Amino acid sequence: MKTINYKPADELYMHFPELHKQDVEELNHWAREQLHLPPISELQLIQFLFSNYYDMDAAKRTIEAYFTFRTNCKDFFRHRDVTLEPLKQSMDILALCALPESTTDGYRVLFAKIIDPDASKFSLAPILKLAFICADILLWEEGCNEGHVLIIDMNGLHLGHLPKLGIFTLKSFLYYIQEALPIRLKGVHLINAVPFIDTIMMMIKPFLKKELLQIFHIHQKEETVYPFVPKHLLPKEYGGQAPSRVDMTRQLYGNAINCRNFLLQEDRLQKVDETKRPKTRSITNMFGLF
Repeated sequence: MKTINYKPADELYMHFPELHKQDVEELNHWAREQLHLPPISELQLIQFLFSNYYDMDAAKRTIEAYFTFRTNCKDFFRHRDVTLEPLKQSMDILALCALPESTTDGYRVLFAKIIDPDASKFSLAPILKLAFICADILLWEEGCNEGHVLIIDMNGLHLGHLPKLGIFTLKSFLYYIQEALPIRLKGVHLINAVPFIDTIMMMIKPFLKKELLQIFHIHQKEETVYPFVPKHLLPKEYGGQAPSRVDMTRQLYGNAINCRNFLLQEDRLQKVDETKRPKTRSITNMFGLF
């Protein structure tokens, strides 16, 4: 069984001068008093604090949202076994890769594209489940980054996919990335926008916070994304200098497959015990998501 090569906390303290071990210890003291929460590693505490720009109260809210959501959202965080058919099929539908070079601002770029246009095979929940598995591994191994940028190439989507963009699945996805995922999200770019993009935006706009709307960009062509993510950072299929999308995706999924047993073990441990949550702070039904 392969285990995750967690980013050493000491390296993060050295790399980010504003990150103070004393603050992490204070957050850890609070977390240990929350009897409903599972054990939280020093790396995770750092990520919660860092992603919230060292705001202690905001970090606590993110911790609550993160573990509660992952405990209760069955669509994304149950049966995360990469050998099961829904996830194996998702690997044939979604190309996902982390570009090897960061932007000049130090932002890590994630790239996604639907590569099988057959809408009959498309199921959004397992595709997002696969994406979150890969995101977990990247976060554990890389620790913290100045920010993350997501590029989604919409080429390959057509009207047959539209009915399969379930509103509740999209709502849960947007809640998680805005309220619970411990990253600094700096941009979401949809390139090669489909003709029905306005319909998609009507579906998701009610669930987008103002902060996300401000960094949400729609591009009819690839070229208009270059001011945000320079062309040379992109996969070679897009004229960039990064390895091919196929090779990077294969490497990312291969890592997830190798870590299968470890991931399943972590999922069993990282759960909220609702019987121990203070009654005054019960959020088992988070904003109608479950």
